[in-house]
Amino acid sequence: MTISTRFMCIALLMTCSSLAEGQTLIKGRVLDGRGRPIRLANVYPADSFDGTATDSLGHFSLSTEAPLPLSLVASHLSYEADTIVLKRMEDAQDLTFRLKEKLSLTLEEVVVSASALRFNDRKGQAVMKPMDVYTNPAGSGDLALSMRQMPGLQHVGQTEGFFVRGGAAWETNVSIEGIRVQRFFGKNGHNTPTRARFETGMFQGLSLATGGYGASKQGGLSGLLELQLSGQSPSSLNVSLASVFAGIGWGYLSPKKTTYIEQGVSVIEGSALRLMLRDEYKLPEAPFGMIYHARLAWSPTKQDDVKALVMMRRDKHTSLAPAPTPYGTTSELYKGRNDYAFGMGRWRHHFQDGYTKTTLAVGLGWDDNKLHIAYPDWQSRSLEMTSRELDAQIRLRLDTRLSSLKVAGGLDYAYVRAKAALRQRQGIGSIADATSSAWVEAFYPISRSLSLEGGLRLEHSSLIGSATLLPRAALALRLHQTGTLSLDLGRYAALGDYYLTHGIQPNAREEAYQANLTYEWRPKLHHLLRLQIYNKEYSSLTRLHHNYRVDNLGRGYARGVDVFWRVTRLIPNVEHWLSYTYTDARRSWLYAHELEQPDFVATHTASAVIKYWCKPISSLFNLALNYRTGMPYHNPNSKARGYYNELNDESFGLSFSYNYPFMLGRMAGVVVASVENILNAAPTFGYRYSPEPNAQGHYSATRITTPYRQVYMLGFFVNIGVDRRKEIMNTNL
Repeated sequence: MTISTRFMCIALLMTCSSLAEGQTLIKGRVLDGRGRPIRLANVYPADSFDGTATDSLGHFSLSTEAPLPLSLVASHLSYEADTIVLKRMEDAQDLTFRLKEKLSLTLEEVVVSASALRFNDRKGQAVMKPMDVYTNPAGSGDLALSMRQMPGLQHVGQTEGFFVRGGAAWETNVSIEGIRVQRFFGKNGHNTPTRARFETGMFQGLSLATGGYGASKQGGLSGLLELQLSGQSPSSLNVSLASVFAGIGWGYLSPKKTTYIEQGVSVIEGSALRLMLRDEYKLPEAPFGMIYHARLAWSPTKQDDVKALVMMRRDKHTSLAPAPTPYGTTSELYKGRNDYAFGMGRWRHHFQDGYTKTTLAVGLGWDDNKLHIAYPDWQSRSLEMTSRELDAQIRLRLDTRLSSLKVAGGLDYAYVRAKAALRQRQGIGSIADATSSAWVEAFYPISRSLSLEGGLRLEHSSLIGSATLLPRAALALRLHQTGTLSLDLGRYAALGDYYLTHGIQPNAREEAYQANLTYEWRPKLHHLLRLQIYNKEYSSLTRLHHNYRVDNLGRGYARGVDVFWRVTRLIPNVEHWLSYTYTDARRSWLYAHELEQPDFVATHTASAVIKYWCKPISSLFNLALNYRTGMPYHNPNSKARGYYNELNDESFGLSFSYNYPFMLGRMAGVVVASVENILNAAPTFGYRYSPEPNAQGHYSATRITTPYRQVYMLGFFVNIGVDRRKEIMNTNL
């Protein structure tokens, strides 16, 4: 279990962008073309997390550590953004922005993200920043675990993945600059979720759509996580040290500031985790991992932008956990080794007209996994599983604008080949699929308060030899200056990820129809209330029969409500998030042949994150709470009807973290301390049953829970060359 990568995330984030010393106080007004004040306009330095909003008279005041000269931006949903370049301190006290009212594309920002929680987006869509991942105690610095605090995502304790609104983990895709990441999570977790392989510090933009994404997206049936690579950063050196982790990284910016290269090496050694295990779990060998990454940001001309990423890692994990047998409980040895490599590049060219751009992206992924499972105390049984998977992609996209109409189109090609085997050479066959896609989408503002987006995607799969047409549409209405209402509809299809988990090849696409009604209210810059009602209808789901027969006659639905509230400074120096999701989901799927609630869905989930910035001691205190009702599971001893015939207990979690920034000469650093599961809870995620019954016909069972009582972590991170401390803090406080 690589929980120590939390600290690698923080160390990498410390290389994202620069903050210089010294405070600059900036004051001024934001007016429209007629000289009238604009309320709630966003004013912020470009490429900085500092910012504020105007009051009812259009006045603003903010302090920033960005050095002069700096570019100050004023923006509003209903007006064209404007930029003023400050070169002298005396010019910063009486600024005046005059914004032009938008004649078109009024609701573009809303429609594009009608059903997406936008991250690190300056166009009024910000919900979460990368720093929120690292200051979320429940996330352990991991992108995936932190996002479980968002509405619509389920907390499934025994396996990894994004479980979105009644959907299975594979139903949510992940892409980097448009390139799909086939295996975003690690492997070989023993009834515990593995962590994301990619660290949040590599990315500057994160967008999670829990439904309703456009025709240009290579999404799954339920959701899509889009990641945008970070850009240039000043040259620097960073060192990270924690109880289970050590890393070093450096970044170089060319003198002409056209090329930025970043590299980093990390080593994970988890011997200290043995001290935190429950009595029934053991680590015969400490978790070990080696990670290398390199990132490039290159601007050869003013019109061209190139980004690239290479990441390679090796992980080893060995654990000993209780396992049921017909004769009682024994120990199961779980020993895995995984090698993973991913590389991608993206080139974007902007034409001189300012409206047209082309994007070319390519990607290649490789996953090689070996897993050994043994039962030393039970008939010397063992199992060897190996798998290899190759994923290659290429994407071409064209964006342009015809008067008020924005149009985009493109071609995608994705190739996947996988092979798995049991024991030495007993293969279960291989699988290969080439998916070719063509798509087009358009955005049109019907009026100043109403806009429409529509798209069409055509996909052909070589594996099943057929094509499908996927229409998408979204309508947005601005109800008032701070509130919008949007509706999106769409059809989605995917083959399903059953080969490596169940050893079967898909016979048809699984399909889902989605409808999402969303209301967003933003009374202030750092205040957001988001309400959403959603409905998904599934068809052609995969079903498995005990005679090894497979069909696609399954169906299902997922309906519910999401509520998300986030506010900063309602209480001085405090930020809090509150989220709640109600989910009514049923499906006939795999071994459940009737409509049943699946084992990864809880009817009620809720979470809260509270952050407090203590100025006198320059420290950030963070508290996270999670709650969910019970999830169903299969009990072969039960006579109740249905496959998922029992319900496990509800669960509650509480975690805490502390961040302290410091400065020693040219070295800027952060001390991070955290404790997960403060209450030492032992939630029940389900049960494992013996493969065979005993003489009385009873299947013995062992409970699935977290292997750790509590997890204590202490990390020390320094950066030489530029001050990164505030990027670990929440600068909105």
